[in-house]
Amino acid sequence: MNGHVLAIALGNSLLWSLYLLLTRHVVSGAQLDAWAYTLVQLLSAGLAMLWLGRRTAGSWSGLLAPWTIAYAFMRVIINGATSAAIVWLAVTQSTLLATLSVLIGAAASWMLTRRAPARGDWPGLALLAVGIAAFAVALVSDSAWRGMLWLIVSETTAVAASWMIAYHPRNRVTDLAARSRFTGEILVAASLAFILVWSLAGLTGLMASPWTGAGDAFGRIELWFYAVLAGLLFRAPGTWLGFWTINTTGVQTYLIALTAMPFFAIALEAVAAHLGWLAPPGLSTAEWLAAAIILAGATWLIWVRLRSPSGVAP
Repeated sequence: MNGHVLAIALGNSLLWSLYLLLTRHVVSGAQLDAWAYTLVQLLSAGLAMLWLGRRTAGSWSGLLAPWTIAYAFMRVIINGATSAAIVWLAVTQSTLLATLSVLIGAAASWMLTRRAPARGDWPGLALLAVGIAAFAVALVSDSAWRGMLWLIVSETTAVAASWMIAYHPRNRVTDLAARSRFTGEILVAASLAFILVWSLAGLTGLMASPWTGAGDAFGRIELWFYAVLAGLLFRAPGTWLGFWTINTTGVQTYLIALTAMPFFAIALEAVAAHLGWLAPPGLSTAEWLAAAIILAGATWLIWVRLRSPSGVAP
């Protein structure tokens, strides 16, 4: 894989790591509604991308295409399951365990393409599996398994959504404006799916309705400020780059590049902790050792792809 492409893919992982740090600091610190925060950033990011793609011909009816609707609701499942996972898992724990997506992606690729993982991938996949299993065993909380189950739902859905993006013809166009419009439509559709699911969940009593108290979930200036900022600085470019990476290198390489995200996040959290903004990651010795094995597996898989001009393991 071209070093320039790898640098962009890893840069996207760093971007999402910064997003996680901001979200942890802002949502937790300011006690913002997590669903409202996500919805506003999706909508603001989508509108920004639609503006960037404004010279491309299109119609709002594209938001109602079955493929777009299906993908939008998958984003709701991913975000909802991830939110549920961190009820029982710390953010650092969940991001390390989320590297499970690479193993799920390898299995999905094998099933869809009828090709087993390349020989060069197997050592990295094995290290990743051992590290994830060791990390799961090292979790001290008796209820952590609930978080693991939600994380499996989240990552399985995320892999399926990535394959949907890979096969979509509009993700293969080279025109930047057309790609921006496509990304914007996806993000706006996801925000509409969010508000629909949230409203229905409120009506059935599963969670507080977004319209309770005349829409108090959206009533804080801080929420709009931070959510729009996150949407413009992180969600919009991160989604665009993610789609581009999937088209350029394939789903599995995209997922492998994302394995760098938890380690970027740990480094950023350490800096933030040193500055007194956050508490340092509270991992046990066994969890740190398991994380080191996960890092070794991720590094191996990235190195194998860097050696290959096609970005696929030889």
